[in-house]
Parts: sequence; C-alpha cells; structure tokens
Amino acid sequence: MTAIGSRLAALAGMVLAAAFGLASRTAPLQDWPIVGTYGGDAAWTMAACAGIRLMRPGASIARVALLGYALSVAVECSQLVHIDWLDAIRSHPVGALLLGRGFLWSDLAAYAGGAGVYVLIATAVRTSDGRIDGEVEGRIGFRPSGQKEAESAGRKAPPSG
Repeated sequence: MTAIGSRLAALAGMVLAAAFGLASRTAPLQDWPIVGTYGGDAAWTMAACAGIRLMRPGASIARVALLGYALSVAVECSQLVHIDWLDAIRSHPVGALLLGRGFLWSDLAAYAGGAGVYVLIATAVRTSDGRIDGEVEGRIGFRPSGQKEAESAGRKAPPSG
C-alpha cells in the first residue's frame, strides 16, 4: 500500500473508530456488558493509533499500537491533574471526548484492548506484495542499507557492519 493509501485507510479508521466510540455510548450498544462500558475507551485508542498511522504511514503496526496506547495512558493520567483552564476544556462536551473527565484504572485495560484490536485489523489489511500495511521488511523493522537494491540486481547485499 502506498503512503497515500495508508493515510486514506488511517483517516477512514479514525472516522470509523470515532463513530463506534460514540455509538457505544447510545442504545442498544450501551446495554452490552463490555462494549457499553469499555467500547468508547477502546475506540479512543484505535482512533489514536489511526491518527499516528496518518502521520507516520511507514511505521510498523507494533510501533503505532504502542504509541497509541502510550498516548491514551498519558491522556488518562492527565485526568489526575486539575488546573482551571484544563478543567474548563474538559467541561465542554468535545473537550470531555478528547481528554476525558475522571481517571479510572479500568480504562487502561480498555486502551490495551483497543490497541490489540487495532493490531488485528491492521494485520488483516495486507498489501498486494504480502507485507503488512505500512511495514517494511526485516525482523527489527527495517532492511539493511543496500539489501533491496542488491536483491533487485540479483546479487548479494553488501555486509552491513
């Protein structure tokens, strides 16, 4: 998938995650035991992951998921801080959606679940050459310099030392 295609998919993912998160707060989803309670928080992390993918389309799925989870945890922990201007933002409906209102330990688990669902969905979206969307090859997330050019020319890659 190209960088533009990855960004469009990320934008669509953000919109879908936001729609699901808002829907999880309304009937009938609100009455579902896990979805109604934790769906919005999980969707927040999925949207955060999609936003990171939007900015960094070449980042690995694992890195995007970890950054999305870290951002979610940071925003949750920020709810322990009560400054007048920050509380004023949180008192507005949009501010409450973006920053939350009160710290809950259970939200950290919901964020982990959202990051996990992001990984599952992103892994399912494969490019035509078999690589996972946006990921470059290699065990540690990149190809050694010169390897791709050497392989395309039909010779061994130079030593990377």
